[in-house]
Amino acid sequence: MAERPIPVGNYELLEDFESPAATVRVLRMARTGQAVELHVHERSAQIYVALQGRVRIEIDGRVAEIEPFHAASVPAGAVHGAAPVGDGAILMNISVPPLRADDQVPVPRYEPTRDAG
Repeated sequence: MAERPIPVGNYELLEDFESPAATVRVLRMARTGQAVELHVHERSAQIYVALQGRVRIEIDGRVAEIEPFHAASVPAGAVHGAAPVGDGAILMNISVPPLRADDQVPVPRYEPTRDAG
């Protein structure tokens, strides 16, 4: 397996699977305060899928909440992050093409200005 990206944020990485076509990561944010911090991928697009609990997804300053088995799409180049709503959540992200170690760049924190709709 190629060198993997360093996690951006405070969460437990449950699975980190890589194939020639995509990377699949499953992570647990067990409590308030744990999150995938804002970051960007210049090469990979991602799909976030809530598996358990509700998840607040921020994409380029827009905020939406997804519930189990719903998804949010993150285009390459979009600043994004995720956090549990309530007691915790399990979240899967799928990266296409596969996520490389040099394609996960943290960005400074900023406040979202509008709701996703």
